[in-house]
Amino acid sequence: MRAKRHSDSVSPILEQILYGGSSVSMNLIAITRNIPPENRLFKAQGLNKAILFKYPNFDERADEYANPIVEDEDGEGGSRPVETGIYVPHSADHPEGGGVAIYLRARNSDVLLAEQFGLTAEAGEAMAADMRTLSLIDSIPSLDAFLLKTCFEAEKVNADPRHWLISDEEDAQLRRLIRQRIEPIVRKAIDGGGTSSQGIERFLEAIWNPNMEEAGLFVSAFGIERSEADAIFSAWKGTTFYEYQLRRIAPRARTILNWLKSRDCIPVDIRMHKPYETQLLMHIEKVGKLLETTLMDIRQILAEYEASFTAFMNGQPEPFRDYLRKIRMRYWLLGYCVSALTSVAHLDARCMKNNPSRKLYFEMVQKLLRQFEVALDRRREQKGAF
Repeated sequence: MRAKRHSDSVSPILEQILYGGSSVSMNLIAITRNIPPENRLFKAQGLNKAILFKYPNFDERADEYANPIVEDEDGEGGSRPVETGIYVPHSADHPEGGGVAIYLRARNSDVLLAEQFGLTAEAGEAMAADMRTLSLIDSIPSLDAFLLKTCFEAEKVNADPRHWLISDEEDAQLRRLIRQRIEPIVRKAIDGGGTSSQGIERFLEAIWNPNMEEAGLFVSAFGIERSEADAIFSAWKGTTFYEYQLRRIAPRARTILNWLKSRDCIPVDIRMHKPYETQLLMHIEKVGKLLETTLMDIRQILAEYEASFTAFMNGQPEPFRDYLRKIRMRYWLLGYCVSALTSVAHLDARCMKNNPSRKLYFEMVQKLLRQFEVALDRRREQKGAF
């Protein structure tokens, strides 16, 4: 009889937090190990021994395929498809052993943050800075290092660069890609007014510094309030980032979907588990549909972006203006979808590392399906403890 491994007792949700990839979790325990305490992200050292994570929180009243954000353009209140949590393991050296979870926008989060980390309004300037840092992290839909870094830079919040698990080369490449995508629109919107090349450069610089006057001038050219510039530019950068990130994971996503639809997904030892075959086939079909829904939402959002971009470049600004007005809503949904897909690809690569033929035994297929379902599930249960 096979001995039960300790990892078998880890809940699928905790597995997602621990192994779902950097889009959905930020393991501060590992990241800050070689960073001096005074340079760590948080002054409350307990937070530096935690794992931040993103989780889906779609409005249960919404239709399965409807946009889950209900009139939440400014990101305050209402429904969001992605929320932020903090996992605090009982032992920082053994996070698989269980711990407690705090959900930042839950009703009791203030009490739990005070009890666990001493974060209160009366705790002083350092604790107030920690609360602002948590708020910044909560303001973006995924924990990708590039988005975190640019978010902190835009808000002029200093952080040790070792917290961002991204090389200078990759950071520079992503900035070039985003600039190339956005530059034609900026030039089209501004150049007609006789703006000099130097002036154009300032408008492009405003992509990374939405507090610049040019950022407000750009959005006002579309009939949008200047006060919306920060939210719009952040979402625009993020949308473009996800667009390029998708190119990296799309081939693996297609491989996974094709595998789920093929006979290769059937366990090699299915004859030994005949009583559970129908249940397993239903689970495979369910996970396949969840994956298809996620891909469909991504295609729809990016198709709308491309259509509005093309219309604008052809002299019809109205579709792109409307897209910008609702870009934050689409950005958050896209962030959820791409992060979920990235997590699925990461989990699949981890499982198939020693199985290049993609032929698995019954227990392995069951476990992988559970992991996929958690990554793609839009109504995940919140747990106070794991």
